[in-house]
Amino acid sequence: MIAPAFTRTSDWWEPKITLLLSIGLMVCYLYPQDISWTILGFLLVLLLVVSASAVYVSLINDYTDLEEDLQAGKTNRLQNFSVRQRKLLILGSVGIIALFIYLLRDFSMGIGFFIAAQLSYTCYSFPPIRLKARGIYGVMADTFGAHVFPAIGMFVFLAEYLSQSVDWMAVLLLGGWSFIYGLRGILSHQYLDRDHDERVGVNTFACQFPVEKISNIEWPLLTAEVFLFIGMLLYFHLYALVAVLGIYWLYAWSIRRYTAHTFVLILHPGDQPNWNILMAGYYQFLLPVSLLGILGISHPWLLLGFPFFVILFPNELMKNMSMIKTLLPFKAIKI
Repeated sequence: MIAPAFTRTSDWWEPKITLLLSIGLMVCYLYPQDISWTILGFLLVLLLVVSASAVYVSLINDYTDLEEDLQAGKTNRLQNFSVRQRKLLILGSVGIIALFIYLLRDFSMGIGFFIAAQLSYTCYSFPPIRLKARGIYGVMADTFGAHVFPAIGMFVFLAEYLSQSVDWMAVLLLGGWSFIYGLRGILSHQYLDRDHDERVGVNTFACQFPVEKISNIEWPLLTAEVFLFIGMLLYFHLYALVAVLGIYWLYAWSIRRYTAHTFVLILHPGDQPNWNILMAGYYQFLLPVSLLGILGISHPWLLLGFPFFVILFPNELMKNMSMIKTLLPFKAIKI
C-alpha cells in the first residue's frame, strides 16, 4: 500500500487487514440473510478503525524506540522529524481514534475490545511501564494488542450490529486461535531483532529465553494454532475452508520439498534468503478469497470484490506465484 513511511504499512497492511477482513466475512457468513451494502460499509469502517489503530501503534513504537535505534545504528522512520512533529503525529492519530470511538459508542462491547488493544500497545511501548523490556509481559501485551483484542473486537462489533447478541463459544475459539498465532508473530519478531535489542540493552523475552528452547516449541505451537483454527471453521460450518487448508498444506509441502524456499514457524533462518512465514499464504490470501467465493454463491454481487482485493493486497499473491513458478517443470520462453 502506498502511504507515508511513518505509518509502517508494510508491517501491518496485508498481515492485519486481510485477516480481520476474513473474520468480518465469517460473521457475514453466519448471518447471510443480513448481507447488504450497509453491512459491508460498516465492515469497511471497522477496517478503517483498525488501520488508524495500526498507525498509532507504529508511531508510538518508533517514538519510544528512537533513541535505542539510533544508538544501534538502525534506521527509525521518525528520525527526520522534529520532536514537535513527532508529538503532533501521535496526537493526530489519537484524535482520529477518539473520533471513531465516539462514532461507534453504541457498540459498547466492541469498543471495549478496541480500547483494550490500544491500552495494551501503549503499555508495551511507553515508559515507565514499557512492557517490551519486561520479558514475557511484553510478549503478552503484543499478542493481545496486535491479535486477540482486534480479532475478538471485529467479531463482537459485527455480531452486535447484526444480531445484538454475541456467540461466546465462537469468541473463545477465535481468542484461542488468535492468541497462539499472535504469540508466534511476536516471538518471531523479537528473535529476529534479538541482536539489536541486546546491543542497546532492551530486555525482551527473546534476550532472556535461549533460541534452542524456542526451537523445541515451534511445531507444538503451530499444531495447537492449526487445530484451534480448524475447530473454529467446523463450529462455523465452514467445511470448504478446511479443504482449502488441506490444499495449502500440500502446496507448502511441495514448495519445501522441491524448491529452495523454506517456511518460518518462529525462528528465521540466518543463511536462507528465500523464506515465507508458514500459514501466511492461507491467512492473507486463500482465506479471504475463499470466503468471498462462498458468500458470492448466494450473493453474486460480492464477487466484484475479487479485483479490488487483488489490487489492495497484491503482495502475498505475487510472492506465492513466484514460488509456484519454481515448481513448474519448464521455464518461460523468452520471445
